[in-house]
Amino acid sequence: MAFMLMLRRLILSCLCAGSMHTSAAEIPEVLASCARQNLPESTSTQSIELRVMDRSHYEQVLEADIFLKRFADNRSRVMMYFNEPVDIRGARFLIMENQPHNDMYIYMPGLFKVRRITSRNISSSVMGTDFSYEDFERIQGMLSNIRTEQLPDAELSGRPVYVLMGYPDETSGYTKIASYIDKDSCLPLKTEMYEHGDHLRKLMTIDPADIRKAGAVSYPAELLMKDLRDKTETRLVVKNIHIDTEVDDNLFEPEQLKNTKVPPVNP
Repeated sequence: MAFMLMLRRLILSCLCAGSMHTSAAEIPEVLASCARQNLPESTSTQSIELRVMDRSHYEQVLEADIFLKRFADNRSRVMMYFNEPVDIRGARFLIMENQPHNDMYIYMPGLFKVRRITSRNISSSVMGTDFSYEDFERIQGMLSNIRTEQLPDAELSGRPVYVLMGYPDETSGYTKIASYIDKDSCLPLKTEMYEHGDHLRKLMTIDPADIRKAGAVSYPAELLMKDLRDKTETRLVVKNIHIDTEVDDNLFEPEQLKNTKVPPVNP
C-alpha cells in the first residue's frame, strides 16, 4: 500500500502546507479528513512493477518492493528495494523525513557504498524511470517546500474533482504542480508538473477504472507518468499491498542500507 499512501500523503501535505490565496481553514475538510484516514498507523509494504518505455517504444520492466514506517517522532521513512533487472538487483533508495529538507540516500551494489543524494541531483531519474528523486519525495508527501492554493472545482473523466495548485521553492525542478483530486476516492486522477517557463514537463494520471479498494481504502492498481519533453513514460503497476505489518527499523538506517537483509513482500 506504500505507493498508494504516497499519493495520500501528497494530498495531505498540500493541504497542510499553507496557501497563497486560500487559508488552510478554507480547504475542504472532507478532503483533508479523507486523506488523513487513509494514512497507515505504523507501516506499509508493497510490491510494484515499473514499466519504462523509451521514445522508440522499447520497454524495460523493473521490479521493486517499497517499505514505509512511521517512527515515534511522527516522521516517516521510506525504502525502495529493487529486485529486477539483474544489473540493479539489490539497489536501495531511502528517504528520511526531516526539516527543512529530507535526507535521501542510494546504495548501488556495483559501487559498494551508500551515497547521499544532494539538491543538485534531486531532478535526476530514479533508475532510468520517468520518476525523479524529487517526484518520489513529493509523492510521499514528505516535502514542505510548497505553497498551495485551491482553484475552482472541476470535472475529469466524468468525475467531480478538487483542483489544487502547488508552488515549490527554488530547490525544485518544477515551478508549479497542479493536482486534480477525485472527490470520491481522494486520489489525484491527474497531476501536471511544470518546469521553468511554465512548460508542462510531466503528466501523471490514474484511470478511474484502475481504482481498487482494500477494505475502506482506495488505491490505484496502475498509474502512468509521462515525460512530455523526452517522450518517454513509466507505468507503475501495483502487484500486492500490505498495511501495518512488522517492518525492521534497520531497513531505514543509512548505515545499514548496504548490509541489512531485505525480506520479501509476501504476495
